[in-house]
Amino acid sequence: MKLEFQLLVVDDNPGSLYNTVELLRDHLKLNGFSLECRYASDLSEDGLKKLARDSGRNFDLVAVDFNLGRLDIDGAVAAARLRADLRYTDMVFYSSASTVNLLAELAKHEVPGVFVATRGDVLDEMLRGLADTVIGKAIDLNHMRGIAMAEVAEMDVRMEAVLEKVFASSEATLVQKGRDTLTKLLEGEEARIKGLRKIVSEGRILDVVIDGGLFSSMQRLKAINRVSKVLADKPADALKTFKDYDPDIIQNRNKLAHAAEVVAEDGTITLRAIKRGKKPVTIDDDWMKLFRSKLRTHKDALAIICGALSAHVDAIEAQQGDKA
Repeated sequence: MKLEFQLLVVDDNPGSLYNTVELLRDHLKLNGFSLECRYASDLSEDGLKKLARDSGRNFDLVAVDFNLGRLDIDGAVAAARLRADLRYTDMVFYSSASTVNLLAELAKHEVPGVFVATRGDVLDEMLRGLADTVIGKAIDLNHMRGIAMAEVAEMDVRMEAVLEKVFASSEATLVQKGRDTLTKLLEGEEARIKGLRKIVSEGRILDVVIDGGLFSSMQRLKAINRVSKVLADKPADALKTFKDYDPDIIQNRNKLAHAAEVVAEDGTITLRAIKRGKKPVTIDDDWMKLFRSKLRTHKDALAIICGALSAHVDAIEAQQGDKA
């Protein structure tokens, strides 16, 4: 599981679940997760079979309506078809008709392990409760650390990909930004070498072991900010958010990377990040919840920035092609 909770809805009138889905979205957001809701477009048995086999592993929760507005299939048959492939995925079977015995309908088709609910508050509460259960399996602190680190690595890869595209362009302003990036990198390394000489002469080995690498996440961040200045139509809100990428993401990622597990007498597990000369940081559920929220916010901002940069390069290449 990543920081995106995947919900599949099987309903011939998905708009009727709008409020329920939005309540779940708000609930997940408070816990640092986003919601991706997919509505099944083909409600036939073959369509559901294909959906389950092609994308089933991505879903964290499935919600199926009883009345699908068809003569060839109802929700119980749909649930049976989905359960055949999604054996361990939580599933909710619901209906707005109080006269329908949902459990009996499921029993007719021998569908195991499905929760039932009526539309409204009961369904709203059940979806939130099941989402909490699914999330609860994923937010063990050490497991969550791996998820968070993977999210940051994914953003690193995205920055690297868009920078590769930008710097491959022959357009003059982008070529200059590439030269500026190399100059800044060289200046930074020369400053580091100068500092390293001083550290070596003074024998400060501890200062060396906590240092970073060459073109680090910070260097990618600076390069993204540098090339974004060429955009005529800048995504101002996304760039404003991205200004805090270092303290919000990089610094917290580094804390996670160097945190050790601490088990209290009552069995409660936390992580503790200790860096020489700085106050120790306790990483608990509340810390992780806040970090997940920041990850989601910056991931969305980065997607907008990279999209704008990619579109800018595409436009330049199209103009160059027209001139040729």
